[in-house]
Amino acid sequence: MRGIVGGLLAAALLVGCGGGNEGGTEVPSPEGEVSAQAVCDSQYLIKYYDKTYTTVLGTMQCTCGAEPVFTGALTPYPKRYNQGTCP
Repeated sequence: MRGIVGGLLAAALLVGCGGGNEGGTEVPSPEGEVSAQAVCDSQYLIKYYDKTYTTVLGTMQCTCGAEPVFTGALTPYPKRYNQGTCP
């Protein structure tokens, strides 16, 4: 039993410390993830709610040509409100 747990722990540490990316290539980010260099191409507001969609826990505001502005917490319960297009 100790051997199995030790092996799993070693594998988890190897992958968690970057050992799983052996090709030296960059791992693509998941769909919808915003990078630090993101620039908004439209105007919108995303509100992040609790699971009952009754309380806003965070927001992301996008304005044309600017970086997104995050406040609060990002949750798996978003609603997007479009506010216009960029010129």
